[in-house]
Amino acid sequence: MRATARKRPPFMTVQRWLFVIIACLLLLLTVGFIYFNEIQNPQWAAIKAAKKQAIEAAELTKVEKVYHHTWNKETWIIEGINKEDENVFVWLAEEKLPEVTKASEGISAQDLKATFKSKQPKAVVKRIQPGLLEGQRVWEIYYSDGENPAHYHYDFYRFDNGNFIDSYKLPSRTEP
Repeated sequence: MRATARKRPPFMTVQRWLFVIIACLLLLLTVGFIYFNEIQNPQWAAIKAAKKQAIEAAELTKVEKVYHHTWNKETWIIEGINKEDENVFVWLAEEKLPEVTKASEGISAQDLKATFKSKQPKAVVKRIQPGLLEGQRVWEIYYSDGENPAHYHYDFYRFDNGNFIDSYKLPSRTEP
């Protein structure tokens, strides 16, 4: 006679599989979050320090935008509103005192873009930001020429009056 034995239930049930999968996903998300924070912390700290220095130098009541520009040297430009309710730019460069410039003393990014687009209608503007070029306050326009393959350019214009300074063309491809 044959003995009838009951089969033991499996160790990994559907509920246990779901628990393991959810625990692994939570672990991956946590590790990803910690990694992202570790990578971004130096950048966030630099932005915070630049904002703090600009607020003290120009007595800003509100910070509108923070620009990071690196050409000849690293520069932080903070756009904000001061106590007199004026739009100002604060230029923070390495080994220099902060310089405060009223936005009304220079050409606006919108005006510069309109002038640029009238001269180069095929160009696709990627970015317009303030910066420093050889110690001079400038607007930097980064754009592609609209050709195929695209060539990218950096054009620099004086911050105060929008006059053209220089242009740099990036190669369409680089060799190894």
